[in-house]
Amino acid sequence: MDYTKAHNLRLYAKAIRRNLTVRYLRNYYKAMEKERAPVINLQNLLEALPDIVYILDANGHFLYLNAAVRRLGWEPGELLGKHFSEILLEDDRARVSRDSVLAEIHSQEALPAVPPKLFDERRSGERMTRDLEVRLLHRDTGEISYGLVNAYGEFEMNGPLDLDNSQVTLGIIHDNTMAHLYQKSLEANLEAKELQLRETHHRVKDNLQVIASLLHLREMETRDSRTKSILAELIAQIKAMSMVHDTLSQTERTQGVDVRDYFGRFCALMEQTYGYIGCPVSLSTNVEGCIMDGEQLSSMAIIANELVGNAYKHAFPNGRKGEIHFEFSCDDDYYCMAVSDNGIGINTKKTGLGHEIVAALTTRMGGMVKVFKEGGTRIEVRVPLLQDQQVQDQQVANTESLSKSETETRK
Repeated sequence: MDYTKAHNLRLYAKAIRRNLTVRYLRNYYKAMEKERAPVINLQNLLEALPDIVYILDANGHFLYLNAAVRRLGWEPGELLGKHFSEILLEDDRARVSRDSVLAEIHSQEALPAVPPKLFDERRSGERMTRDLEVRLLHRDTGEISYGLVNAYGEFEMNGPLDLDNSQVTLGIIHDNTMAHLYQKSLEANLEAKELQLRETHHRVKDNLQVIASLLHLREMETRDSRTKSILAELIAQIKAMSMVHDTLSQTERTQGVDVRDYFGRFCALMEQTYGYIGCPVSLSTNVEGCIMDGEQLSSMAIIANELVGNAYKHAFPNGRKGEIHFEFSCDDDYYCMAVSDNGIGINTKKTGLGHEIVAALTTRMGGMVKVFKEGGTRIEVRVPLLQDQQVQDQQVANTESLSKSETETRK
């Protein structure tokens, strides 16, 4: 009896141990599955991303690549242990490789103002590489695609990807091929339109010169001195406008032209038009290098023609000797053009068509005209730089005000 009880107890104990072992193992594997679940989910996420995700060791060799690298003709496993330059166009390797870039920086006397962008980046935080454009080479076809690289350095990385490396680079390459090609297409279209615009300005210049030549023929035929004077003024105005289009046709700028060259040629034209051999009136200039919009320059050219022409014609009667000075400058807000002379002075009570043209064009540009009569005459024209919508709104308001005033005057 005692033997039977002992035997049964041993069987019970063995069954209990087996049951406990099974429960322990079941709980153990459940716990392991819970711990591995985030790892599996992260790996699945990386493999599903359309962008290439890579990890480099300290020497720039691949430790990890996701499945997106297949679009370059490579299997992820084939690139493990290879240098990252395998997937880049040869011309880009030296430009984005840490060793090449740092060697070039060390050979220079001063550090670059902007930190370099690197494919095998080791910096992190604000100094990490962002939006580095690289050209990627397809393994089989040799086709070139464009990618934007964002990369940073990480130390003592280990964990979900089963990596154990003291210093690595983590990066992602976003396919930027379509955006790059679209940008290049826009640039090509813009260049074509700029070329077409310059050609248009050139044709307008030629047409204006033809008109000026025809008027000059009429000037030579007429014997009436007043008619000759009117035709000469018209020819000067047309030539001034022609020079604007000539300047615009030759400039490479898209945001405006440098006025220094234009007004230098303009003043030479004024001396040629109104001066003569032994003329006692001299014209001097002081023009700063300012960039001006083409439309504004056209209006300022007409204003300058009126002011300089009037000084030549009216400031020095009866062969009086004198000087005319032309100035042009600019600051952060305004262009300032001034024409001064040491002649007899202007009669502000008596104004003609020229003064109305100057006032109308200045008002349309949102500017102002000031007249000073000490020691001769000085007329200043100040117009705002076209740099924001507020100035453009002011131009519209001034134009509407001018139109209303002219309508009331007619009434």
